[in-house]
Amino acid sequence: MRLPTPDPGVPPAGPLIAIVGVCAAGKSTLAAGLRAAVETASGDEGWANLGTVGQLMRKQHPDFDSRNWGYAKLSDLVRAIDLFAVEAEPGGVRLRNRKRPR
Repeated sequence: MRLPTPDPGVPPAGPLIAIVGVCAAGKSTLAAGLRAAVETASGDEGWANLGTVGQLMRKQHPDFDSRNWGYAKLSDLVRAIDLFAVEAEPGGVRLRNRKRPR
């Protein structure tokens, strides 16, 4: 699965609006890739270290870079997408998939 590359001429909010709109339908490859990486990296309680999630994303999608989506840091991207519960903790950031509405 190849992640879509946002148009460099589109302001940073443009791709995110598209991502969030498509995420609701469950079709975004970016959202699906992030969700899968969080699921793979998570422990028994569902929390995953953001650094590990980033490593898994780069391993599965070598072209992935949060800067392509207008965010200097992966933590800013996952907060903007708003599909994950994100908590700062000593030594890093952790996140988990939010419950999907049924």
